Amino acid sequence: LDTALSNDIHLETSSAFDIDIIKKLKAEGKIKDETYIISNGFKREKYIDNIADLINSGHKNCIPIIDNYEELNLLTNVTDEKFKVGIRIASEEEPKFEFYTSRLGIGYKNILSFYKNQIQENQQVSLKMLHFFINTGIRDNAYYWNELHKCLKVYISLKKICPSLDSLNIGGGFPI
Repeated sequence: LDTALSNDIHLETSSAFDIDIIKKLKAEGKIKDETYIISNGFKREKYIDNIADLINSGHKNCIPIIDNYEELNLLTNVTDEKFKVGIRIASEEEPKFEFYTSRLGIGYKNILSFYKNQIQENQQVSLKMLHFFINTGIRDNAYYWNELHKCLKVYISLKKICPSLDSLNIGGGFPI
């Protein structure tokens, strides 16, 4: 991690424990408030609390990725500061996919209404990014390109009504 951080990178978390690591790195001066911390994954109470601690302590670029309809309210209930969020798009499973995985995220057809109902008029939150993840990874096949095409259509529709939206994170590590 020290070697990676020497290259001016940003970080992604997936658990409460990861936020503890972020706090230690900040205390050691290895990352700053400007470093983007993308907080993905299902957010249990401790993870929500740790993300809120990071936001409330002034970390301007902590961006929780909203994975379900409840997370935004959970976060706004425990934060005092304004903060940016992302929305994870729930991609559809590939036909004949070998194993079941949790399809976290908001469905393509529900993202615009989710934004309009829970984010657009919320003075505490602004939408920064859409997060697109396909569990099969980036592949050159019809399934991947179809899902990516749907993602881009949602991004374009959202961008028309949301000026703060300026990022698309593909696959958890390929930001645009």
